[in-house]
Amino acid sequence: MKKIILCLLLYILCSQTGKAYATDRVVTSFIISDKWYENIFLIADKADSMATKNFTIQVGGSGDSVGGELLYHFPNWYNVKFAPKLFYEDINNDEFKDVVVALISGSGSGVSKKEIHVLNQVQDPYRRYQEVPVESINDAVKRLVKMKQKGNQITISIGKKKYVIDYSKFGYYTPVNSPGVGSIEDYQPVNGVLYGNTTVFVTIPEASIGSFKVKYGWDGRMYKAESVTFNEAKTS
Repeated sequence: MKKIILCLLLYILCSQTGKAYATDRVVTSFIISDKWYENIFLIADKADSMATKNFTIQVGGSGDSVGGELLYHFPNWYNVKFAPKLFYEDINNDEFKDVVVALISGSGSGVSKKEIHVLNQVQDPYRRYQEVPVESINDAVKRLVKMKQKGNQITISIGKKKYVIDYSKFGYYTPVNSPGVGSIEDYQPVNGVLYGNTTVFVTIPEASIGSFKVKYGWDGRMYKAESVTFNEAKTS
C-alpha cells in the first residue's frame, strides 16, 4: 500500500520534466482498495498555500502500473480550503461503484459551502466513468421547501408537513430575519444513497434553527432531490 502511494507521488512530481516541483501537483485525497484497479486518487495543482485547482481523477494504479488505468481531467474544478472529500460507492443501484467528490467552494467564519461532483461508472462493455449533473442543495430546498417568517414565528412547509418554530426560545441576541440556507452544507453517500445537508439560519451565521437533510435519487439523467427532512435545533 505504501509502495503504491510513494510511486504515485514520485510520478506526479516528475512526470512532465523529470524534475521535482513539490508545489505543482499534489494528491489531495485518495482511496486505497485491495484491488489495484479500484484505487482512486484525486490530484490537483496547488493554487496557493491552501487552495487547489485543475483536478484529475485517477482510477487504478499500483507499483507495476504507475499513472493509473483511467484518467479524467477537470480543469475548472477549484477547492478553496482543506482537503476535498472523496468517496467510491454505488449510489445509483446498478452494482457499479461511482466516484463522488465534494469540493469546498466557499469558506470563512461560520461558512462552509460545498460543490458536488459525481462520476457514474459505466460498462458498455469497457469500464469508464462519466460525470453527471447533481441538483444543488439550494435548488432542492427552493423546489421542495417553503419558509416564511412573521415576527418570532418561522414556518417551514415540506409537502404535507409543517413545522412552526419560535425563534425567541433559542435565546439568540441577533434579530430574526427571513430564514435561508447554504452557508453551511455538505454531501455524503450513506449505504448507497447520496445525501446533502445544510443549516437553516435566520441570521447568518450565528442563529441556526435547525437543518435540512436532502435525499437524492438517480432519475436516469441526473441525481435529483427526492425528499427533504427538517431537524429542529435543540435549545440550550
